Amino acid sequence: METLLIVLCAVVVLLAVVVFSPVMIAVDSRNRQVRVRWLFAMEFQAPLPWTPGRKRFTLFHRPIPLGERATPAQPAEAKEEPAGKPKHRRRNRAMGRFFVRCLGDSTIRQTLAKQVAKFIMRVAGSVRMSRLASDISLPDPGLNGMLAGALAAYNWGVGERRKIQVNFTGENSLFLELRFHPHRVFKAFLLCLPGLPYRAVFRKWRAFAAAHPR
Repeated sequence: METLLIVLCAVVVLLAVVVFSPVMIAVDSRNRQVRVRWLFAMEFQAPLPWTPGRKRFTLFHRPIPLGERATPAQPAEAKEEPAGKPKHRRRNRAMGRFFVRCLGDSTIRQTLAKQVAKFIMRVAGSVRMSRLASDISLPDPGLNGMLAGALAAYNWGVGERRKIQVNFTGENSLFLELRFHPHRVFKAFLLCLPGLPYRAVFRKWRAFAAAHPR
């Protein structure tokens, strides 16, 4: 009994650490990559859009291959499709039509849009900027001087977590680090569940099932 209690306590502590540990998202324009790190054990790196590079995922500092593996060439003979495949296709098409019909209902559409907006606002409110470093260089030297004077006058962009510099060398760079906690995202999701249009969707489903019997 004591062993089971110790194991349960260890599992609870581990889950608490996983859920309450922040996720770090870093955008680095100099290295042209985006990094996502969690618990200092999982890290994902990807190149910025429209830049060359490869994705990389590590788990406890061990690389995990990404993407589909190369498969051997298939023979030219046509393969027989499984007998149940057409049935799955009909079911998927029926679910697609039902989804489109639900979106066609103004009540369902407005309620979903409202809940999605609330979810996005709650998640966005839980994101914190932990670091910002940027070098700015405008095409006009006069504008550069005005911007540097404005930053110095308001003492904005100076600090350990936020540093913005103006240069006259034509170099522009950005390093942005954001952090959020998974438990806040899960909480925002739970708060949106009571407001979903369950009754309207159920009425649509009954009407759809009656019009399309199996």
